[in-house]
Amino acid sequence: MNKIKLEVSALIDKFQHHDQLKDHLVDLIDKADNDTEMKEAKNWEYHISKCDWDNNTDFNNRPWVYLLKPYLQNHFNKCANFMLYKEAKIKALWYQQYNQNDAHGWHIHGDNYTGVYYLQLPEGSSKTELVNHYLQDKELQTAQIEAKEGDIIIFPSFVIHRSPKIDSDVTKTIISFNLEFNGIKEV
Repeated sequence: MNKIKLEVSALIDKFQHHDQLKDHLVDLIDKADNDTEMKEAKNWEYHISKCDWDNNTDFNNRPWVYLLKPYLQNHFNKCANFMLYKEAKIKALWYQQYNQNDAHGWHIHGDNYTGVYYLQLPEGSSKTELVNHYLQDKELQTAQIEAKEGDIIIFPSFVIHRSPKIDSDVTKTIISFNLEFNGIKEV
């Protein structure tokens, strides 16, 4: 079997409202009572200390989503426009908090784009790794995203990715999302 090299875009951009919203969002997430602890499942390991994945399509009853979603929608529309799409539609939105020894194993998402908003990314936190399908042959070839706190990364949802284990005594909080970029802009 031969591979055909296709270049797909991933985006990284500073979230314009990060400094304004960070403390309030962290406070709302810390107070959230609809969270679950995610542990090992299937054939890959993961442990996430706090997460509200079970409610990822509830855009009305989670205070942190009510606060953040309009700002994210504007950001995602800007990204869609940059990539020649007409619009972005948020399909799912959830937070994940990682502490020491937490990780999220290799996985993919639904919809056509996914990504991460790094709400809290202290020194010693792990960063998202993506599999480079083209370079992969007999062993995994990965790229680590060089994100900073306040950055949002967006990439095609079929790209295999993970959050490696955190070895330090820190708390990393991310907002993850699934998006549909729809319609093609006339150029």
